[in-house]
Amino acid sequence: MKTFKRYFWTICATTYAGVFFLRIFHYGFIYEKPIEIITGCVPTVIITFFLIIFFSIFQWPLLRGFDKIIEKGKKDQNSLTKKDIAKLLKAYKKYDIIIIIANAVGFLLGAGSTAIISSLKGLAPFNPITFTLIEIQSVATGFMCYTVNYVLVKRIYMAGEMRSVGVKLSENLSRVQNVAMWASIDASIINMMTVPYGIILNSTANGYKHFIVYCLIGWVTSLFEFFIVFRVITKTIQKSEKSISSNLLAETITLAEATKQSAETSQNQTAAVKEIVATMHDSTELANDIGAKIKEVTSLAEQSRDAVISGNQALQKNVDELLNIKNTNMLTIDGIKELNAKINGIWDIISIINNVADKTKIIAFNAELEASNSGEAGKNFHVVATEIRRLSDNIIDSIKEIRDIITEIQKASDTLIQDSEKGTAQIDSGCESAHDLENKFESIMQSSITTADSSSKILSNVEQLTGASEQIFITLQEIAKGIESFSQNTASISSSSETVKEIASRL
Repeated sequence: MKTFKRYFWTICATTYAGVFFLRIFHYGFIYEKPIEIITGCVPTVIITFFLIIFFSIFQWPLLRGFDKIIEKGKKDQNSLTKKDIAKLLKAYKKYDIIIIIANAVGFLLGAGSTAIISSLKGLAPFNPITFTLIEIQSVATGFMCYTVNYVLVKRIYMAGEMRSVGVKLSENLSRVQNVAMWASIDASIINMMTVPYGIILNSTANGYKHFIVYCLIGWVTSLFEFFIVFRVITKTIQKSEKSISSNLLAETITLAEATKQSAETSQNQTAAVKEIVATMHDSTELANDIGAKIKEVTSLAEQSRDAVISGNQALQKNVDELLNIKNTNMLTIDGIKELNAKINGIWDIISIINNVADKTKIIAFNAELEASNSGEAGKNFHVVATEIRRLSDNIIDSIKEIRDIITEIQKASDTLIQDSEKGTAQIDSGCESAHDLENKFESIMQSSITTADSSSKILSNVEQLTGASEQIFITLQEIAKGIESFSQNTASISSSSETVKEIASRL
């Protein structure tokens, strides 16, 4: 609420001072009641004061919002939004509108009510001419009070607060000083009009002497009023301009030092950019070398991919052949197992034949005994029985040999089955290994394809990088030329800044 307090006390002080000076002219020159200068102020001051306070109520929210935004900006200027700046400018613009209304209405109805109050108190009859002159004089004095308030609060304080948070305003304080001066002169002229009017209204034998005395008093009072108003405004403006000059000198010195540092920095930047240009040239050549190497890598990756594809095809062919061998071996094993089953059937037949031979041998032996007992009659039968027994022995011996051969065949079959099963297991293991190898080949092939694709993409990116590097190289050369020119201009500006610094120090 700093702005509102400053406004409030300024308007109270200017209002009381304005009404007091008006009373000097009204009761001193028009009504010639000097005692009323003090006592007559009370009702008009009260009326004027309350009218101005009434209109100040509308000023309070405007200035309260102004102070809040200023406090926010002083904490952090970057926190101010466009909306905040718009509100500041709105408050700054609308400030004097309410002041004009408050002073105009306050002095018109308050200070201008002197003619009515004087007639009510019986000091003098109501005179329309007197009433009109007092109203004009009151409004002129109100405008002068408005000018003082406008300069001290708006053009000095509020503008300074806005500049402190980075809101730039174009303020011509000398023009404001001229406005205040002319307002004081106009008010003084209107005040002096009351002197001859008072002489005419209150004509006496010593009118000429009164005129001289009133003129002297009026001129002294007007000059004093003019001096006070003009002096306050001038001192405030001079103080503000002195502050601005000090800030200008400080900023000029800072600018000169910054420009000097900028010149040195520009020289360093020129050297740095030249180094960057040289480095970028080397980088471009290196990018070209990398592109050539990546082309070789891409070619090798494609060859590796083709070799892996060929190896994978050969491996697939071997796997197919192993599967064929496995199937053939399985058929052989099945055939041997079927042969063993048939051999087992032969064993049954041999057992039957062997039993028949044993029984035949026994029968032949018994027949041979019977033939021996029969004598000559059984001789031939004995021979036959002997041959049958011998044949039975031969059959038994042959069956024994067949058994041995079949046993050997079965052993060989079992061995062949075991070897075949081992071969099948080895083929299965080989197939699994081949499948694993096939998967690895597939992985290698995918990696080769990915490598080839990635190499192609990298090659494309490197080519783009090479093109961009060449463009950057050209741009850096142009930047180097620009920085070198900027360095020369900065050196010139640095020299000019020193001159400005000397001029600013004289202000």
